[in-house]
Order: sequence, then structure tokens, then C-alpha cells
Amino acid sequence: MKNLFILLTFLMFNCKGQNSEIQLKDLEFNSIFAQTEHDSVNIYSLLGLGFFKAPSSSDAETVIKNWIQNNKDAKVTLISTLKNPKSNVNYIWLTDANGQTINEYLVARGCFPGGAMMRPQTFEEMSRDEQEMYRENGVEWNVEVEVDRELYEVFVERIRAAEEIARKSRLGIWGK
Repeated sequence: MKNLFILLTFLMFNCKGQNSEIQLKDLEFNSIFAQTEHDSVNIYSLLGLGFFKAPSSSDAETVIKNWIQNNKDAKVTLISTLKNPKSNVNYIWLTDANGQTINEYLVARGCFPGGAMMRPQTFEEMSRDEQEMYRENGVEWNVEVEVDRELYEVFVERIRAAEEIARKSRLGIWGK
């Protein structure tokens, strides 16, 4: 309960990732991705990692649509941005009035593994081998982190707990 209060408080008041320009009503979702009507540069994602590789349950899209339909006043929080000259992939959390994110909700129902909800590493956070791999391939890795470390750590713990419940209950991707 204490973690829930901390998470809700940070999301509503202290998160540097909170962007008043991004409103849920302005986002048009297609599965895990969303865009706004007049912005072709920014793509928003409910997954931080594994957009195209992460396993998903057969009902993931329906669960997303229903959650958004039932939480129209959810707050959008920008977590990180993977910057590219042509487009940006923005990892977001949608948080309901009770402080639960859609991201946690999806993991708890077995729609996605918890690892898909982790934010991308910055170049500085990568191992030297990973950095070298990007340099050798001429790939520029530019991730900006918008969320406070303490808030992110609380989120990660909640994701771990949600995945454990889904695994034990054999829900979604864990039911195979």
C-alpha cells in the first residue's frame, strides 16, 4: 500500500516525465502503439523493450482497448524517448485513478512478460561490449530518460510482482 501511495504521488506531482501536452484523449492506439493526429515524428509505446519480439497473449489488443475505454481520465507519463533523426519512440505509462498503470495490468494478466515494460538503457548504462557493438555498426543510440530513478524502481518491483502472479496463475503467455 505504501508503494502504491508513493507511485501515485510521484506520477501525479513529481515525475519529470509528466508532460501536460500528452493527453490520453489525443492518442490513437493501434495495439501497443499510439500516435497523435498531427505528429508523424513521435510514436508512443506501452512497451519499453521488445516492441516486435516480445511474446503477447491472443487477447492483448482487446485488454488494451478495454482498459483505455474504462480509464479515459488516465494520466500519460513519458518514461523515455529513443531518439532517431526520422522518428522518436516514446515509452509511456498510462496510470488510472488508483495509481495502477496499464503496463502493470497487462503483465498481471499475462499479456506481456515483465521485461517488455523495462525502459531502454541509455548509451552510458550499456556495457562496454554493447557500446562497442553499436559503434562498430555505425548505429547512434540516443535514449533520453524522463522518469525519476526512485519511481522507476518502484515500478519495476510492481512489474516483477505482477509477472510472478501471472506465471503462478498460468495466465496468458504463461499458460502454454
